[in-house]
Amino acid sequence: MLRRWLVKKAILLFLILICILACFPVVILLIGSLTGEQELTASLKGVLYDKGISGVVLFPSLPTLRGYVNLLLDTPEFYVVFLNSVKITVCITAGQLLVAVPAAWGFSRWNSRVSSILFYLYTLLMLLPFQVTMLSNYIVLDKVGILDTHAAVILPAVFSTYSVFIIYRFFAGMPEDIFEAFSLESNSRIQKFLYIGIPMAVPGIKAAALLSVVEYWNMIEQPLVFLKNPSLWPFSIYLPELKSSNVQYIFVFSFMVLIPMILVIILGKDNLEKGIGTMIIKE
Repeated sequence: MLRRWLVKKAILLFLILICILACFPVVILLIGSLTGEQELTASLKGVLYDKGISGVVLFPSLPTLRGYVNLLLDTPEFYVVFLNSVKITVCITAGQLLVAVPAAWGFSRWNSRVSSILFYLYTLLMLLPFQVTMLSNYIVLDKVGILDTHAAVILPAVFSTYSVFIIYRFFAGMPEDIFEAFSLESNSRIQKFLYIGIPMAVPGIKAAALLSVVEYWNMIEQPLVFLKNPSLWPFSIYLPELKSSNVQYIFVFSFMVLIPMILVIILGKDNLEKGIGTMIIKE
C-alpha cells in the first residue's frame, strides 16, 4: 500500500511539474508586462543586440503599469488590430457553423456508396496545408474582386472541413430508434434536423466552435497573403512589426491579446471536454 501511495504521489508531482512548465511562458509574459523598460532591455540584450547573455526576469525590481497605460490609452492602433481579429474570428466561426451543421447532417443521413466516397474526399481536404491551396485561392479572390478585404480571409475559412468532420461524428452516432419514434409525429426531414439533430449535437457544435475560435484567433498565413492594407491587419501579423525599442510594449501587447483566449478556454473547457469525450465514446 505504501509503495502504491508513493507511486501515485510521484505521478501527481510529475503532472504538476508538467503543468507548471506549460504555464511558464504565460507567467513570463505577465511578469515582462510589469517590468520596466530598462530592466527588460538589460535582461534581453543578448536577444535584442546580440551582445551578452539574455535572462528571464522573475521578480521585477521596480514593477510598473506604464506599458498598460501606453497600450490602452495612447495607442489607438492596438484597438484597430484587436477589433480586426475579433471581427475575423467571429465571422469565420459563425459562417463555419452555418455551413458545417447542415453539411454534416446531410453526410450523416445520406447513406450510400456515393456519399461515403464524397465524404472521404471531403475529409481529405483537412490534410492539405494552406500552402497547397494558397495560389488557387489567391487567383479566385482576385478575380472575384475581394482581395485585400476581410472577406478574402473569412470566406475561404468558412468552408473549412474540420468543423464538418467533428459535427458529423455526432450526427452519425445518433440512434435510429429516435428518428423512428419521431417519424410517428412527422416525416419532415427539416423538423428532424431542427428538433432532433441540432439539440443532440449541441456538444459537438460547441466543441467545433471553440476549436475554430482558438485556431483563427492566431491565424497568420491567410492575412499575410490576402491583406496588404495595414489597417485591415489582425494582431497576429501586426505584432512582428513592433520594434525592439519598446520591449515592455511588446510584452503587454502579447499578454493582452492572450487574455481573450484564456477566458474562452476557461469558460468553454467543460463544453470542449464533453464534446470531444462524447465523440470518442461514440467511436
